[in-house]
Formats: sequence, C-alpha cells, structure tokens
Amino acid sequence: MLTCKDLVREIAESENLSFFKRAEIRTHLLMCKHCSAYAKHLKYMREGFKQLFSNITQTDPEQIKKIEDQVLKRFDKTEGDS
Repeated sequence: MLTCKDLVREIAESENLSFFKRAEIRTHLLMCKHCSAYAKHLKYMREGFKQLFSNITQTDPEQIKKIEDQVLKRFDKTEGDS
C-alpha cells in the first residue's frame, strides 16, 4: 500500500505509469480523503495552467484575468468539497 508521501511523488510523475501503479494510486485515493482532495486540486490546477499557457500568447490582458479567475474559482470550489 502506498503511503501519502509516496502517492504525492507518484501523482507528480503520473505519466506512463503501469496499470498496477495506477490501480494502487486509485485504491489509495478511495481510502484517503486528504490525498483525494490533493489530487483534485492538482488536476484543476493542471487544467487551468494548460489552458492559460496555451492561450497566453494570443490573448489580451482582460482574457488572461478571466482565465486566472476561473482557475481560482475552481480551486475555491474544490476546497469546499473536502
């Protein structure tokens, strides 16, 4: 069984994981509410930053502010879920 500390490392390097590792991570996330909340926050931050950086070169400052607000709103929303 993964420890919380191990899970954080595994999630950070979550690309190209074996089926067994992914299953081990999912099992831990089902049992640990703290790691589950962490994983949700990380997912929302990754999505928000991907969107921000993919659009940043072609957007105006107002659009960038809207994207920042969306990321923060999603982050606040997930904090209320935990």
